[in-house]
Amino acid sequence: MENSSGRLVQPGTSASSTKLVGRAFEQDMKVIRSWLMDDEVSIIGIYGMGGVGKTTMLQHICNELLEKRDISHSVYWVNVPQGFKIEELQDLIAKYLNLDLSSKDDNLSRVVKLAKELAKKQKWILILDDLWNSFEPQEVGIPIPLKGSKLIMTTRSEMVCQQMNSRNNIRVDTFSDEESWTLFMEKLGHDKPLSPEVERMAADVARECAGLPLGIVTLAENLKGVDDLHEWRITLKRLKESNFWDMEDQMFQILRLSYDCLDNSAQQCFVYCVLFDERHKIEREVLIESFIEKGIIKEINRQATLDKGHSILDRLENVNLL
Repeated sequence: MENSSGRLVQPGTSASSTKLVGRAFEQDMKVIRSWLMDDEVSIIGIYGMGGVGKTTMLQHICNELLEKRDISHSVYWVNVPQGFKIEELQDLIAKYLNLDLSSKDDNLSRVVKLAKELAKKQKWILILDDLWNSFEPQEVGIPIPLKGSKLIMTTRSEMVCQQMNSRNNIRVDTFSDEESWTLFMEKLGHDKPLSPEVERMAADVARECAGLPLGIVTLAENLKGVDDLHEWRITLKRLKESNFWDMEDQMFQILRLSYDCLDNSAQQCFVYCVLFDERHKIEREVLIESFIEKGIIKEINRQATLDKGHSILDRLENVNLL
C-alpha cells in the first residue's frame, strides 16, 4: 500500500499493530535500533520459524522509521513472493520508486536503472519480508553496501541470512509460558474476570500455542467473549489431540481451528480467497462483489450484503487467515 508521499507502508503497520511482550522482544528491538544507527551495518537479518513474530517486530521498527523526518520518505516494504524471479523483485522495488523498468530492457539496463535510482536517494531502507531464498543484491540493482542505506529482511532460515552476507542477525524465539499468558489475556480482552474454571482452561490453551505469538493472538481472537466452559474444553481437547511433529505444524492446527470456528459463509469466502495467487492484489470491494456474484453471501438488501462482506473479511483478518 502506497501513501501520498510515495513511501511504501506495509498494510497493518499502523500504531495498532500487535504489541509483543517480553524482555527478549525489547532487547531484540534495542539491538536492531543500534544497527540502524551504525553506518558500518548494511544488511540486517531477522530469522525464526513461521508465526514467531518476525514480521510484527519489523512492523514496529517500520513504524518508528516512518516517524523520522530524515528517512520517512525512503522506507520501502516489499512482501517477497516464494520462488520469485529477479525481474519480479526488481519490478516490486521499482514500483515504489516511481521508476519505469521496461520489460523490453535487458537485465543489465534494469540493474543499472534501479541501482542509479537508489544511489541517487543516498539514504533509504529496503525491507524484504518473508524471504525464502537468497540472491545477490547487485544482480537486482540494490547498491549494498551504501553509506546511510540498509537492507532488512525476515526469513525462516538462518542460512538465507548467511548466504545474503548478513553479519548482523537476530533470531526471534518463541515466548515463555508467562509471556504467552500475558499476550493471550491482552488479546482476549475480557471486560469481566474469567471464572476460575475458565481461567485454568485458558491457561492450558495458551500453553498449547507452543509460544508462537501468531497462534496465541489467533486463538485469543477466536475465544474472545466466550464464557462457556464447554467451548473452552473442546478447544483445548482438539489442541491436545492434534498430531504435530513440530511447532509449525501446531501453528497450522491452530489456524485450522480458526477456520472450523467460522460460519459456513465465512468458510466459503475464505476458500474463494485462497484460489487467488498470493502475489495477486485485489481490492476489498471487488472481492466482496465477487462473493455476491458467486452467491456466497446474500442478505435482505444490497447494503446489508455489503456490510456482511466487510464483516466476514474483518473476521478473517482478525483470526489471521487473511
